[in-house]
Amino acid sequence: MKTSPAAAYGDDMKLVLGSVILASGILLSSLSGFAASGGWHSDGQGTRYWHVTPPPGQCNISQAKSRAIRAGIYRSEIIQQDENIIVLRGLDESGDRRTIGFGNIRGCPELEGHENSPNF
Repeated sequence: MKTSPAAAYGDDMKLVLGSVILASGILLSSLSGFAASGGWHSDGQGTRYWHVTPPPGQCNISQAKSRAIRAGIYRSEIIQQDENIIVLRGLDESGDRRTIGFGNIRGCPELEGHENSPNF
């Protein structure tokens, strides 16, 4: 029995459509895993916030900026960062520039000697 060209075309379309649906499912499942790996989190009430956990034993920029704000330094920016230290510069309450340094270890300890350093 011969099949008509229209019937053969319909079978090809079903195969293509099935492939597209399968590829879309794989793409969506990989994107949901990527989104859940870090960054945006939800509090369950419709509010989303950004949080990235630093590698174990290190201080990340958001932790250092939070500690700078608690030390009275606002609008801080990174002026040096390496495997040992994070140095931020910002403004204090009077509008003067201040520099603060943190150790790049767990807890972001404040380092002495970086306040108003002439090198920065």
